[in-house]
Amino acid sequence: MSGWQREPNTLRREFAFRDYDEAKDFADYIAEHVDDYHRHPDLAITRNRVRVVIENLHHAGITLAEERLAAKVDAVLAERHPHVI
Repeated sequence: MSGWQREPNTLRREFAFRDYDEAKDFADYIAEHVDDYHRHPDLAITRNRVRVVIENLHHAGITLAEERLAAKVDAVLAERHPHVI
């Protein structure tokens, strides 16, 4: 989980892409493929950047569910946009 900022109930990371279209593609893919994780991250696109925020609204602290979702985001990045890592 390198690159993720960890707060008491939140994991946060920002990614920089080549352009807006690539950033949007990444955010769209994440939004469509996270249902199995029972968490829905906040995704914000600003120009060529995507900010991903994963919050635990049900329990105190970060659980394995949030960590697995962050790992999924990292895996998608490595697979679809390896130049960003």
